[in-house]
Formats: sequence, C-alpha cells, structure tokens
Amino acid sequence: MNGAADSQPRATYVSNEAVKRGILFAIALVACGPAEARPVKIERNSDLLEFTFAWSSEAAAVPALDRRFRADLAKAYRAALENARQDQLLARQQKRDYNPEFYSMQWSTAGQTPRLLSLQNQLGTFTGGAHPNSNNGALLWDRRLNQQLSIDALFLRRQAFGALTRIRYCALLGAGRQKRREGEKFGDDFDQCPKYSELAIAPTDKDKDGRFDSIAFVASPYVAGPYVEGEYEIDVPVTRQLISGMKPAYRNSFEAQRQ
Repeated sequence: MNGAADSQPRATYVSNEAVKRGILFAIALVACGPAEARPVKIERNSDLLEFTFAWSSEAAAVPALDRRFRADLAKAYRAALENARQDQLLARQQKRDYNPEFYSMQWSTAGQTPRLLSLQNQLGTFTGGAHPNSNNGALLWDRRLNQQLSIDALFLRRQAFGALTRIRYCALLGAGRQKRREGEKFGDDFDQCPKYSELAIAPTDKDKDGRFDSIAFVASPYVAGPYVEGEYEIDVPVTRQLISGMKPAYRNSFEAQRQ
C-alpha cells in the first residue's frame, strides 16, 4: 500500500499570497509589453540623404506605437528623399555643389509607470539652408486605454494643468533667459512666455523609481529665444496641488517633490 501511495503525484500547495503575486506579475507584463522588446533604429543613407529614425525599447514594446512609428518613418523617408532629389536637381541647374541633406528623428523615454508611458522626441534636419534645424516633441501614452493622451486629459478640469504650472514655468524660463542673456532684454516675442501649445511637454521620472516627479517643458529654437540660444528645457517639479487636480486614475503615477 505504501508503494502505491508513493507512486501517485503529490499535490502542491500554493498560498493565496503567491497566487496574488503571480497575477500582479502577469498584469505588469501585459501593461509594460514584452520583455524582449529592443530599441529600434533604422538608417537609410545615400549620396542624397542621411536618414535616421529611432525609438526606445519601451515604445517598441507597445504594438500600436511601434506600428505608428514605422508608418511615420516610411512617410518621413519618402518626403525627405523627394525633397533631396528636388534640391539636387536645383543645384545642378544653378551649377553649384550639392551638400547631402539629413533627417534624424529620435524618440526617447522620459519615464513610465505601469499605466503611462511618456516619450520625448528630437527632430534634426538639414535641407540646404544656412544651418540645420531642430524641433522637439512629446507623446503621452495610456497603456490601459491603448491611446495617446494630452497632458490636460490627466486632470479633472480642462484648464487645471495651466493654472497649476503656468506661473512657475514662466518664472523659471525667465531666470534661464536672464542667465543666458546676462540681463539683456530683446523687447519682442522672445521676452514673452510661450504658449503651452508651442512647447513639448512631458512628465519625467528623474530618479527612475516608476513615478513621474517633474514635468519637462521644452521650447525648440526660435520658440523662446533666437536660434543661437538653442532650446530651453525647464523642469517644473510635481507638487501635491498638481496631483490633487488629477483624475484619481492617474494620481498614483506621480509623486510630489519637496518645495
């Protein structure tokens, strides 16, 4: 009898706590995407054009974003290549040298939580002008809704984000301008605080603990100052007041900083 009993498979006891941990781990995998996702970088270079389009592993792990960026890549490449061909033809007609053009789009991860993924981009181009050009952008992705969100969509009231951050942002930008310009004032739009619609605004996780602790406001060249000043990136710390103005579903994605 003992031999027969020993030949039967033994039942394995799994505690409720272990089951919960397994479920939470599975949810995290679904939320954050496949662990094997890698950064994507695609280069297509020729005598006409140097072309690069890249995005982070966190973006590549979201199928909808990965498809979107691949579609953006194809569209951008066609447009940049056609523009380069036209410029080369014009150079030949004008009997001058043609300098190869370039297009570089880089998407990087500013931070992420189980629900939200915050991305920033920098676009650099040269199309034969006096100097290269650059522009900045941002994208906030809700993994649960599987769609892009505006920063305002995080808040209970539509105008809450501006009301809670505008004064601080403009003050920090003013201080940054004063330092670069050594007190000089231009007396034009470059002395004004830019509209939020002109900026790339992205929640960021500076300490990499899985919650956003600041908001990055990036003004591309010509937005907050002349080209020679470059871009202005201003980080506004997350506050308790900012979090309290958010929809409850998003509050856990942020952490307040000491003032």
